[in-house]
Amino acid sequence: MLRSLGVFSDFEVQLFNQNIETKIVEKNEVLLSEGEISRSIFFIKAGALFQVQKIEDEEKIIDLNIQNDWVFNFDSLTNQNPSNTIIKAFAKSEVVELKLENLHKLISISQNFLQLNKIFNSLSAKIHIYDSNLDPTEKYNYLLKNKAQIIKIFPLNMIASYLKMRQETLSRVRANVIF
Repeated sequence: MLRSLGVFSDFEVQLFNQNIETKIVEKNEVLLSEGEISRSIFFIKAGALFQVQKIEDEEKIIDLNIQNDWVFNFDSLTNQNPSNTIIKAFAKSEVVELKLENLHKLISISQNFLQLNKIFNSLSAKIHIYDSNLDPTEKYNYLLKNKAQIIKIFPLNMIASYLKMRQETLSRVRANVIF
C-alpha cells in the first residue's frame, strides 16, 4: 500500500504501520457523516465504499470506491469544514485508517511522507468524468477503461448516479458497448 505511493525505507514503512489502524466495517456502516469534519483517510484492503451527497432529499453518488482505493472527503479533510457528503460501506470491508494528525506527525518525522500527496491526486479520474464534456458513452467507456471492477460490484442505479446520467441512459449505453 505505502510503497505504491513512493520510495520509503523499512524504518518509514514500520513508522507508517505504527500510525494506521485496520478496521472491519459492516455493510451500510458510516465512516463519515454529513456535517462531521473529516479527520481521516481510508485505504480499502477489501470490500467497497461509496460517497453520497443528499441534494433536495435525493441521494447522489459522488464516488464509488473499491479495493486498493483511497477514500476521503477532500474539502472537509483539507479545509476542516463540515462534510457535505457521507462515506458509507457498500459491503463488509476491511479498511486502513490514517488519521490526519498521524499524517502530520509522519511528515514532521520524515519529509519522505510528503509522497503521500499522491493519494490526493486520485481525484483526477473523478474530476475528468465530472468536468469534461463527455457524452454518456464516453463516460461509461472511461469507467470501463479505468475502473472496470466498479461495474462488477455496484448496481446499475449507483453507477448511473455516479456518472451523472439516468439509469435508462446507462442501460442504452451498455447495450451498445462492444466487448
